[in-house]
Amino acid sequence: MPSLVLGTAGHIDHGKSSLVKALTGTDPDRLAEEKARGITIELGFARLELPSGRSMGVVDVPGHERFVRQMVAGATGIDVVLLVIAADDGIMPQTREHLAIIELLGVTKGVVALTKSDLVDEEWVSLVAEEVRQLLADTTIESAEVVPVSARTGVGLPELLAALDRVADTAPARQASMTLRLPVDRVFSMAGSGTVVTGTLWAGTAARDAQVEIYPGRTPGRLRSVQVHSEIVEKASAGQRVALNIAGVDVDDISRGDVIAAPGSLQVTDRFDARFTYLGFPGSERPFESGVRVHVHHGTREVLGRVLLIDTDALQPGDTAFAQLRLEEPLMPHYTDRFIVRSYSPVYTIGGGVILDVGPPRRTTLKAHERELLVALESGDIPAAATELLFARALPMTSAEAAAELGVERALVADAFNRAGLERLKVGADTWFTSRETLAGLLAAVEQQLLDFHAADPRATGIATGALRDRVDSRLPAKVFDAVLERAAESGFAQVQAGQVRHPAAAVSALADIEATASAIEAMLTSQGLAPVTLAELASAAGVEVKVAQAALRELAEKGRIVRLGNELHFASASIDEARKRLTDFLTAHGPATASDIRTALGVSRKYAIPLLEYFDANGLTRRDGDLRELRKR
Repeated sequence: MPSLVLGTAGHIDHGKSSLVKALTGTDPDRLAEEKARGITIELGFARLELPSGRSMGVVDVPGHERFVRQMVAGATGIDVVLLVIAADDGIMPQTREHLAIIELLGVTKGVVALTKSDLVDEEWVSLVAEEVRQLLADTTIESAEVVPVSARTGVGLPELLAALDRVADTAPARQASMTLRLPVDRVFSMAGSGTVVTGTLWAGTAARDAQVEIYPGRTPGRLRSVQVHSEIVEKASAGQRVALNIAGVDVDDISRGDVIAAPGSLQVTDRFDARFTYLGFPGSERPFESGVRVHVHHGTREVLGRVLLIDTDALQPGDTAFAQLRLEEPLMPHYTDRFIVRSYSPVYTIGGGVILDVGPPRRTTLKAHERELLVALESGDIPAAATELLFARALPMTSAEAAAELGVERALVADAFNRAGLERLKVGADTWFTSRETLAGLLAAVEQQLLDFHAADPRATGIATGALRDRVDSRLPAKVFDAVLERAAESGFAQVQAGQVRHPAAAVSALADIEATASAIEAMLTSQGLAPVTLAELASAAGVEVKVAQAALRELAEKGRIVRLGNELHFASASIDEARKRLTDFLTAHGPATASDIRTALGVSRKYAIPLLEYFDANGLTRRDGDLRELRKR
């Protein structure tokens, strides 16, 4: 049987905590203030044993309007809702707001408990039950059983447990096959154990000694131990309430709202695209206007942000639209996650929706492929969404990268990419996929940027690959841009050499200048032997700018016509060969010698002797032993 979490919901003082205690034997109100005031302030937790032998984690939430943020934090992880309505009070404001939150979070399984039934007669109970069924009509839990109970007398508790057992049989299991993801709802320190967090395991498994990251800060940690309902286990699965003892992380480094996840598995973002539903303000037909500042609840985290409607400026109560949520603090959303939107002030639940795209560009007008991406995501068509993602982002992506951005299994994306007839770029052992449209656009941009570069500087022979990438699309990883340049070179409008790129047609005159300068400089260096002049002096003698002389020297060095020793010293290869011969003959005849002796033998000053000796040391001809140098033994 899948692991499930039961969450309470309902108005303050309708007996949620008392009912949980009657069902489980555990008082979920753990704070002294809660016991003193008689109200729930923070989330409470318990374990419920059902008649079938199934156990459920229970999250008890506050009912007071001031603590709705805590209610949302607890409700985001539940699979089944226990909506609590007092028979003597009936439906109240927080009943309606909590029900709206449950709907927005996509909870489809529930049971209604009519508490304090012992305080009213049977006819009144029947009237309230009928009122509740009308309230639930056309909601996600419209088929929920309504069970009268009394936590004080115990009447109705067996029937309520049986109803919960029946609904639990139909509740879907969570994604145990996905990577670990747990939104944190409590953090504390235990003597002898260190930092402990609790939460509902949304996806994956949590195993002892597993490496994790704490988002959004990406702080690394290790699971020292895992507990389910206070029992130490080797592994916990999605859907269970767990406590994780995390090694290597201080209690001050984690807060409610953080997410414990597998390393590198989540995307931290300040925006996401979604299907947004506007419920309206209580007792008002006021429309929702695009760009309004709101509270955004996702998982156990609350941040401020704005809802920017797409293709419309306003929504009427009950309307939906695609929207982009811009956040003032980061979230770690995932495809198909639910979120809640509450008004900025006064604070009230006014809407929410389903997260679709966690990495969109900033925009409120959709291009065709961006719209098709959102439509595919909303309908759950992952193969279509995978290919539309490539078109919408207009960037090459690996199947793993696309799967991570979509929040789906890699195999689904890889199969879609392999069937879609996409262009492929080989980058080491990886394959990067892109649409023909995107690749053609990148190649056109490479050619145009090269032409623009040469037009602005006709004497330049090329632009650094990194600088060209920034001009074309700075989002491209360097290794992927190199693969694009290979395609450009195959097409004949780019040449890559020594980290620089040039357009063959546009660089003709500059290349001719370099070639002429290289010939002149090579002749000068040959005549200067082992006493060459500086770079500036070479450029001046050749009648060119220093950068042209540098380009000519690079060309000569690549062809093996000269040897470069540092930025200033350049020797003709023939001169180096002559120095090698003279040094070999001298050391063969005289044995180990000092730098001063070798300098005399070579007929050069110390300015040139030391760089030459270091060059021959590095190239394996000589070996230094203190102040002496000798030939290396072959």
